[in-house]
Amino acid sequence: MSRLLYPLLVDLRGKSVLVAGGGRVAARKLTELLHCGADVTVVAPSPIAAVSRLGRAIRLEQRAFQPGDVAGRYLVFACTDDSAINLEISESCRAANILCNVADASESGSFHVPGVLRHGDVTVTVSTGGSAPGLTRHLKRVLSDALGGETAVLAALLAEFRTRLRSRAGADAVQLLESLPYRHWLARIKDGDKAGVLTEMEDLLSEADRLVINDRTDSPAIVHPVVLAGAGPGHPQLLTVLAAEALRRAEVIVHDRLIPEEILHIAPESCLLIPAGKRGHFESARQEDIEAELIRYALEGRRVVRLKGGDPFIFGRGWEEILALEARGLPWTVIPGVSSATAAPAWAGIPLTHRGLARSFAVMSGMAYAETNTEIPRADTVVLLMGLQRLAEIVPAFLSQGWSPETPVAAIQNGTRPDQRVCRSNLLDIAADTARLGFDSPTLLVVGAVAGLVPA
Repeated sequence: MSRLLYPLLVDLRGKSVLVAGGGRVAARKLTELLHCGADVTVVAPSPIAAVSRLGRAIRLEQRAFQPGDVAGRYLVFACTDDSAINLEISESCRAANILCNVADASESGSFHVPGVLRHGDVTVTVSTGGSAPGLTRHLKRVLSDALGGETAVLAALLAEFRTRLRSRAGADAVQLLESLPYRHWLARIKDGDKAGVLTEMEDLLSEADRLVINDRTDSPAIVHPVVLAGAGPGHPQLLTVLAAEALRRAEVIVHDRLIPEEILHIAPESCLLIPAGKRGHFESARQEDIEAELIRYALEGRRVVRLKGGDPFIFGRGWEEILALEARGLPWTVIPGVSSATAAPAWAGIPLTHRGLARSFAVMSGMAYAETNTEIPRADTVVLLMGLQRLAEIVPAFLSQGWSPETPVAAIQNGTRPDQRVCRSNLLDIAADTARLGFDSPTLLVVGAVAGLVPA
């Protein structure tokens, strides 16, 4: 039965270490021991040149091992070419409670040395428990190929970041450090974008600055900023990297109904998912109830993400939720999202502007048309969100304000999703054409000459 060994990284600076033996194995041990600052004594009758030329870096005694050599040592390495002597050294160490490594019989010693890979301050070790040294060396080569120089760069950046984070977030820094986007940062550094990683670190430090110290006895000491994040227009890969990182750290997500399921899978399994239930021309969750949920879980000290379709500030009531948080003195932050207003037309191959045809565009809501939107925006192209159910009101408004009945219109249902559909028509016929094709929410309309552009 193999031994279960405890992995341990030891500070050897100034520690007295004995290496018994002066051959190739001893030479390999000495390289790492000296690198770590150990005070090394070598006992060997006939050391090889690689050992002898270390000169003043070691204390070399050219003689045979004596049992008293282990006295006062921090570690001992038995590296002679005589197994019986190595066993004697191991027994002397066991009697004196000194840790000993036996080169030719690891099971006889009290510890063995794993394969070591270093990149700056990053140290990676791999071990097969002493049973397969060749496999250990192979795995070390594999790890060396997998871990590039970017690991050393990131470790150096994190050294200062960790100190600054602890000064700002206190005890909460431990949890923050566990959830950092290490893989993402390593990839950015490998691509040469060290500056981008520094910027993201500064953003996270700013978030830590906004942590609220709550003096209520029935609430946690730390209240995290509520994150209002845009989930994008529908395609899961149009979620921003920053929003994905927020979801990975989330403990509670209050999300719109049309959020792709793949995006929600980014969150930890323990994360509480609360559907807000909003959809197109109706909603099943009242805005004040959504705001109450955000406040409730934030005051419990949970990491809350309000995940909205598109962008939080484009017909997403994001500012209303911020005002509700502000009223309770709660911190918040916003992560912009890709809006369907621009993404859905682009996905359908429709430019909102085009030289000589359209040099401006406006975005309007069709949901509130009968209440507040009494004028069509003055622009060459108008993007109409949530307007499918009110075309009977909206089309006459366009016509009464000088738009031609033949003005091209494109209706885009489920923009950027796999089941996206596009209906190209005109102002006069768009209501009938979308009804005939069974279009339903979510549908976006593009009104203007650009809607008639078709690649040759």
